[in-house]
Amino acid sequence: MAFSIKIYEKDKYMYSLMKARLGALYPEAYITDPYLGNGSDTDGDMFGEFTKILYNPEQFGKEFSQGSVLDEMQSLKECLDNPIPTTGPDGLIDCRNICSALGIKPTRSRDTSGDSKVSGKGRLEVLIPFVYITDRENYIRNNYSGMADADLSLRLDFTSRYRAPEDDGAGILAGNMTGLLEDCVSKRFEPDDILKYCSRNSMGFLTPGAVKNEDDVYDLGSTRCRLLLDKCRDLVSDNTRKINVLAIAEGFRNSEIPMLVSGCDKVTVLFSGKDFNEEAAAANLISAINRSLTHGVAVADYLKYPTAVKSKPASAAGKTTGITGAAV
Repeated sequence: MAFSIKIYEKDKYMYSLMKARLGALYPEAYITDPYLGNGSDTDGDMFGEFTKILYNPEQFGKEFSQGSVLDEMQSLKECLDNPIPTTGPDGLIDCRNICSALGIKPTRSRDTSGDSKVSGKGRLEVLIPFVYITDRENYIRNNYSGMADADLSLRLDFTSRYRAPEDDGAGILAGNMTGLLEDCVSKRFEPDDILKYCSRNSMGFLTPGAVKNEDDVYDLGSTRCRLLLDKCRDLVSDNTRKINVLAIAEGFRNSEIPMLVSGCDKVTVLFSGKDFNEEAAAANLISAINRSLTHGVAVADYLKYPTAVKSKPASAAGKTTGITGAAV
């Protein structure tokens, strides 16, 4: 049975995410965006037996569901067939609720074969980079794009404010990461409360952005950071939706890192190049992390690999002070 789903969503990223999710569940559906200028994505609904309308209530308001005419709408008829809100009372999108509201049994169940076996749905990963900010962001863009294939994808930067990316979603001056770390100790703080501090960045991650003051992460301490990561573990273990969390951890002492990341699914330690110093440092740190992990794995990665075996330079001893902090 072919049918059409029109999604009134001004955020193109959110539209594409919902289209991918619903398309996997309803392969026979024509899922369209009424705002696209070309006809390739909007003419397909002509072949469906009926049309279902989804809309974002935060963008269109209650008037949409009451059948009022909006300037953005192409046809008054499109708002008269019991339009379905895409978000719940908490402002979050849950495709299971959407499917229930559609009243159509999914043809295909979502494939979760590649999901974390521990959480059942999402995964919690930590990146510990010892590279320049630009190299770090390029690495994340090239190696963690798959984490966006989830209902929600979060990024938390446990770093100095000086090391925050230019595009942190919430804005460097907002200081939401500080507020999140301060509030997560409350007994009333629930894992879902993390989302209240976040906004989306250009990579598609929801993020609280940077800390308010330069060293708030370290002043509040690794124990507080670990508590927040434990809340993230609960979040990714949610069976009602798939949530991925990527945490960036920099500047912590070697003795703090194993405790900080012990509940994570994967820990990657990133170095700029593979030489004698990096290999020795990586071996020691990776070994300590792997001993602390309850179920995950720790690995080392390098931005550059040597093209030939080189001897250790005489000045290498003064080149590094160990791996107690990231490059600036």
